[in-house]
Amino acid sequence: MSVTEVDPLSATDAAWSQKQPVVARHLPNGHDGGSTTTEPLAGIYGTDPKKKDEERGDTSGAARRIVTGADFIASYAAPYWLIDGIVQRGRLYSCTSLTAHGKTAVWLYNGCMIHAGRKVGHLNAEHINVVFLAGENPEDLKARTIGMARTFNLTPEQLPYVLPATFPMTEESAEELRRNIAALGVPVGLIICDTAASFFPGDDENNNVQNGQYARTLRTLTACPGNPAVVALCHPVKGAGRENLLPRGGGAFLNELDGNLTLWSDQLGETTTLHWQGKIRGPDFDPVTYRLKPVDIGKQDKHKRDILTVVAHPIDEIQATHQAAQNVANEDAVLRAIRDNPKWSLADIARHLGWIGYQDKPERWRVQRAIKALEREKLVRKFRGKYSITEAGKTALEEAKKN
Repeated sequence: MSVTEVDPLSATDAAWSQKQPVVARHLPNGHDGGSTTTEPLAGIYGTDPKKKDEERGDTSGAARRIVTGADFIASYAAPYWLIDGIVQRGRLYSCTSLTAHGKTAVWLYNGCMIHAGRKVGHLNAEHINVVFLAGENPEDLKARTIGMARTFNLTPEQLPYVLPATFPMTEESAEELRRNIAALGVPVGLIICDTAASFFPGDDENNNVQNGQYARTLRTLTACPGNPAVVALCHPVKGAGRENLLPRGGGAFLNELDGNLTLWSDQLGETTTLHWQGKIRGPDFDPVTYRLKPVDIGKQDKHKRDILTVVAHPIDEIQATHQAAQNVANEDAVLRAIRDNPKWSLADIARHLGWIGYQDKPERWRVQRAIKALEREKLVRKFRGKYSITEAGKTALEEAKKN
């Protein structure tokens, strides 16, 4: 009599299911926060492992620690994407970048879109609740959140939950935080920790033992209702450049993560790009470029000046290329203005270039942004409060004129 074997990697779902016992398993199941589903987990080549033990006379259960390959692969669960292809539910990530490269702006945007049930740019995202741990600068986050709501027409209900506090993330405080989140009575899909340094419970940020324990404590937050992803916004190691965006804290912190996401801005204040470096558990993904846009939050300070903040939103590759070209053109225009009119103020330059904003006020910030880029390239220098063009700047303008 011939025996027909079923290959678990090539059999149809029906054939595979018919050969297996069915057991209960808990999986997150959309916005309802999870449900218990039944699906086949034991392999086609075996029966109940407990029954096998009993047949062998083993009542200790020790043999059940080792399973067949078929049983092992049968319990595989497909990735449960929070942001398609980038962030998975139930995992711990860092997002590392230098100051002013857009950490808070990008993750506030991501969090708002997920909480509101919208896409993250062109990427599908799950509609589920988000909690933002605002440890670094809660007042700044308030302004940013107002800017997000005005820019993207978000209702109050579409804004994430926020914990405006700083505290050492010890095991005890993490347990209390898990109780606080559970008390919301809703499933949570994402917890954003801004920043990791704000909640570090140790006394030495370079201590491997302390940082390893800290990362393990942060991972316990993934056990909150909804099995959320946790993204800790991190500052990089000292002297970091584009090729060295690793979180501070030694190798022990990185080792405990499921991935180190990164943000890098070639044009500070204009765009920033999300990718990964050092570690990722999962497939590679294409970089995502975000535009960083100053917006008016509709409020004024005591001197009647409009309050601005920065919001982020993804742009496609063509838009990113156009933005980079526009930034270079803006920098060249400011460089020419400094060369031809060295006594002009920033407001004078803005008016000359037609950079006029709300209430016909010159957009000095646009000039400042261009000058910062020119300073980094050593094309201008500041002396006694005034900027002047350098020899390298003159050469750059001659080259631009040829092109």
